[in-house]
Order: sequence, then structure tokens, then C-alpha cells
Amino acid sequence: MTDTASVRQPVLRKDAARNRGRIVVAARQLVAEGKPVALNAVAQAADVGVGTVYRHFATPESLLEALAADQFTALIDQAEQAAQAAHGTDALRAFLRTALTAYLQDDAFAAAAIDPHPATAEIRDLRQRLQGRLGHLVTRVADHGGLHPSLNAADMMLLICGIGFAVRHGGSADPNLPDRYLNALLDGAFTTAADDHSTAT
Repeated sequence: MTDTASVRQPVLRKDAARNRGRIVVAARQLVAEGKPVALNAVAQAADVGVGTVYRHFATPESLLEALAADQFTALIDQAEQAAQAAHGTDALRAFLRTALTAYLQDDAFAAAAIDPHPATAEIRDLRQRLQGRLGHLVTRVADHGGLHPSLNAADMMLLICGIGFAVRHGGSADPNLPDRYLNALLDGAFTTAADDHSTAT
């Protein structure tokens, strides 16, 4: 999928930007504590009025997606770096492991990554950008015979989300389970030529 132009966000006044930052920090803390992100609870935690929260985020879903945006941006940067790495296959493996870790550790990102109808245009844009950056790396590995040609960037992200869902809801306390599942996926996705071409540019 090709990249789209980044969604331009309105420039906030200093006080509005400060309030938005406090709201985001408070919401992230609620998520970390496993508490529901109700807008009135966020307002109380951020020490701002409920109306202030609603001016920035009309729904809890839009607030959660704002939390996810930071993770998407970090993964986009990491995908860009991976696409320029000397060892294409190793870089793809490392990136997918990073993406899986993000899915497992960041509830807001996990929800936004699989939601078929994101609440905000920003998340739609970030998901497309992430697929685009990952697509460069996937194409590079596939072009050198290191990846089954039927797999593309969208497939890879969906498979990572699938592994994350299985780990989250499988009920196992085994800390090695994410790596076991990821290695099983990658052993099937990469061809025998992967090791031979991992240094190709």
C-alpha cells in the first residue's frame, strides 16, 4: 500500500496543548493500571474539566487512538531504519519482533492496529504509512528470494497481530511463548534462500 500525505493536525494554543498533554498522560496511566478510559475519569486524573477533555477527544476511542499514535510513529521510524540495514532478512525478523512486543505491551496500539474502522484519520494515515515502510523491507527480502512471494506487508502485520492475540488470550504464563510463536511464523514465511541473501541490498 502506498503512503498517503500525513494528516495535518491543528496547531494548539500553549494552554490547550498543555491540557492535551496532561489528558494523554492521565489516559496512558489509566491504561497501564488496567482501568477503563472513561472521559470523566481521565478528566479527574488530569485535573481538568470534563468539557476540556471532550474538546480534545470526543470519544474514549479517539483518546485511545491518540495514545496509539506514538507507538505507530516509533514503529514507522524503526521500519525505515530496518529497510536500510545491511542484513535485510535479519532486519525484517528484528522489526517483526519489535512490532509483536508493541502489540503485547501497548493496549492502545493493539486495539488501533486491528480496528477495521479507526475513529480518527490520523490512525488511518499512520497505519498506511507503517505498511508502506514495512512494504519496502518486505519487497527487498522477497526480491532476493528470501520470502514467500505470496506474503506482503499487510499480511505480515496481520500475522503479527494474530500471534499477539493468541499470546494475550491463550492463558499461558510461559514468557517464551511470543518468541516460539514468532519463530514458527518466520520459519514458514522465509525461504531457504533467506540466509544466502540476507546481506543483499
